[in-house]
Amino acid sequence: MSRYKYEILLAAQLLLSVISPLFSSSVNARTIIDLAISVVFLTAIYVISSSRKHFIIGLVLMVPTFILIWGVKLYYVQSLEYISLIGSAVFFCYVTWLILVDIFKTDLVTIDIIAGGISVYLFFGNICGLVYALIGRIDPTAFSIPELTASYLGDNISEVSSAMYFSFVTLTTLGYGDITPISPFARTLAYLEAATGQFYLTILIASLVGIHISSSGKGGK
Repeated sequence: MSRYKYEILLAAQLLLSVISPLFSSSVNARTIIDLAISVVFLTAIYVISSSRKHFIIGLVLMVPTFILIWGVKLYYVQSLEYISLIGSAVFFCYVTWLILVDIFKTDLVTIDIIAGGISVYLFFGNICGLVYALIGRIDPTAFSIPELTASYLGDNISEVSSAMYFSFVTLTTLGYGDITPISPFARTLAYLEAATGQFYLTILIASLVGIHISSSGKGGK
């Protein structure tokens, strides 16, 4: 099972990436997305469980955040909502760092390692999405949303579903223009996300795929 760990993680992240925009206008959007995020949390813990140290650190970061994510549904406190967003982003950052270390240390580029590389790309989009949601809650004027877009996304991107949508549109440089960052911090994060996403795909992912194809070809001779 461990040989497919990154493929399992990638499947969980793809589920989250599909669910976020698909249910963004649903009345139960936040609950559905929190369920998908929880699946990613648990899968990520499984991925890092081979190291006792990383597993313990991961649990320390995940468990309080996990409790807050579901706890605010029973007893809503705005400050706890902020902490849950920050905690989720920090946990994703930790897992992303561990995956990158594993990728750079590997001697053999397998399909699972490539899946790990793609997972890092998606984690970056998730992390930025969580930060955008936090910015939207702190400063409702940080993003400009036209009236037509607001009819289905709301008048700001404080909701995680809307923030994730904007994050992946930015990460992939689609740039539909239906949400525009206005505040200096939001603009800076948006262009850094777009640039980093493109460099990551063209340098790391392309290199991993190239190495895998080359090693597979040599193995077949």
